[in-house]
Amino acid sequence: MRSAPLLLLLALTPPLLRAPEGNQTRIGPAWSDSRNPIVTTFSGKRLDLWSLRPLTKAPPKRSIDAFLGTTNARTTDKRSLARRLSFDLTGLPPTQSDLASFTTAAAYGDKLLGRRSYGEHQARLWLDVVRYSDSNGFDWDEFRPLAWRFRDYVVRSFNADKPYDRFITEQLAGDELVAGKPKTAADQDALLATSYLRLGPWDNSAGLFGEANRVRNALMNDLVETTGTAFLGLTMACARCHDHKTEPLAQKDFYRFRAFFEGVTFRDDLSLALASDQEPLKGLLVTDGDKPPATTHVLAGGDLNQPKEEVSFGFPTVLDPNPVALCKPVREKSTGRRLTLARWIVAKENPLTARVLVNRIWQQHFGEGLVATPGDFGYAGARPKNQALLDFLARYFRDSGWSVKKLHRLIVSSRAYQSTQSPRRLSAEQLRDAVLQTSGQLTERHGGPPIWPPLPDEVLKANPAFLDDNKEKTKSWYPSPPERLGVRSLYLVQKRTVAIPLMATFDLPDNAVSCSRRTTSTVAPQALTLLNNPFLTDASLVFAKRVEKSPEADKVAVAFVLALQRVPRLDERRLCEDLLKKHGIPALCRALFNLNEFVYLD
Repeated sequence: MRSAPLLLLLALTPPLLRAPEGNQTRIGPAWSDSRNPIVTTFSGKRLDLWSLRPLTKAPPKRSIDAFLGTTNARTTDKRSLARRLSFDLTGLPPTQSDLASFTTAAAYGDKLLGRRSYGEHQARLWLDVVRYSDSNGFDWDEFRPLAWRFRDYVVRSFNADKPYDRFITEQLAGDELVAGKPKTAADQDALLATSYLRLGPWDNSAGLFGEANRVRNALMNDLVETTGTAFLGLTMACARCHDHKTEPLAQKDFYRFRAFFEGVTFRDDLSLALASDQEPLKGLLVTDGDKPPATTHVLAGGDLNQPKEEVSFGFPTVLDPNPVALCKPVREKSTGRRLTLARWIVAKENPLTARVLVNRIWQQHFGEGLVATPGDFGYAGARPKNQALLDFLARYFRDSGWSVKKLHRLIVSSRAYQSTQSPRRLSAEQLRDAVLQTSGQLTERHGGPPIWPPLPDEVLKANPAFLDDNKEKTKSWYPSPPERLGVRSLYLVQKRTVAIPLMATFDLPDNAVSCSRRTTSTVAPQALTLLNNPFLTDASLVFAKRVEKSPEADKVAVAFVLALQRVPRLDERRLCEDLLKKHGIPALCRALFNLNEFVYLD
């Protein structure tokens, strides 16, 4: 691929990353400074990657519809739009009162953004990206009893519309923002946020076999790869063993990035208690250790036993190959390395961060992002379908104080969003939660330890760890009482080696690595699950009782309104009344759960 003209690239280079005028010692980005090592590494190629260029400017009064030519597009019907908005923003179907009070998409969207269910749904999507789990993974897959505190932190953050730049900084370096013990709830959250650094798989048995260095090395690699994908849309993993095969990233870049995390130390002895707390509060926290971080070496072929030259912390060479001056952390006895990395990631001049997030939000509302590969903004990924729109949204997001809620409002207010879209299947969590709400079983839960649903015997007997539990009871499966199972799917336990069958059938992702976009399959086991899974058959019976208790005489209409938010057509009514006569209300309720209209958004 040919590189863009040097003068053009120089003009497009962000001021923060450009070599200062008159300073010949500081090396600029690769496309504007021939001294940048990346120029030599890749023989002057790979210098015109769109995602590394500054955000393009758009006229100040430009709109989403102006970019897409949908200014006069016809909007879909109220019921379809209400369902779309409700599932997209809260993960739940609209209630009858929601539909009755619906006026405009903007007004209804604001109403939904103010609900706790908004933060719960948004958190579920973010937990995919940061590979959240309640267990360690590997053979023993031990339960992490305090991991849920991070999940609840994410819910609170989205509901409070915490600025995204702060949200990132807390996860990477929240401990470096707090001096001493936490004094406020905000301090607590900043510390809890660092659980992000411990979410990855962890082989808890490695130390027993003299493999502590191996598991530590795996942790460091995971942090580089997840951070690159989650926040920057960069596929760093390929550069662990060699210069990247497709992107302007040298192997040295992987280890420069890794050096920011080299001081990470697990701390289970730190208290999160405030003076006003009635009981101690602890959290699975992270700090930089009291000792200087270990040195970082490039590893030949990624092999821990083949260290090569030592490297210092640094940003991707293509952007800035220079030594990095560290930020001063608030917390004493900390290096400031992770805070420095976080500040660079959220810097106004960094073109990647805002683009990546707005693309994820667009994907949430349209089923596919403006960039179809949300975790890969490189040459190997897809090019943006409309880069001008992507950059318009990124600028809006950044200039609006990194407000995720404002970004949602902007998108759902457009005619592009409100017009007819391609059908989208509900996610595993949306489907389960919709069944619970329709049947009247959904219970509110404001955080706390995860709920354990029952598992089939064949799953329980197939897992060796379940048969070899320990005194701490962290390796087996511990079903919760039936009366506690009506919670949203967000609050179900997530183990790495054991997926809840219902959720797995509907494409629950592997939580060992960052998931930027879920697979959406259509396979026969899904239809069989909807018909025969105990959760669905039991819910059908409860749904039937709810319909029977309704004072309305027209039970078919009651069931349709609860499940589909509409009354039946004449042909549907005839079929349903015939079904009622032959098999009763439970059969009707079960049939409604199996309709495409229940499982898909139009």
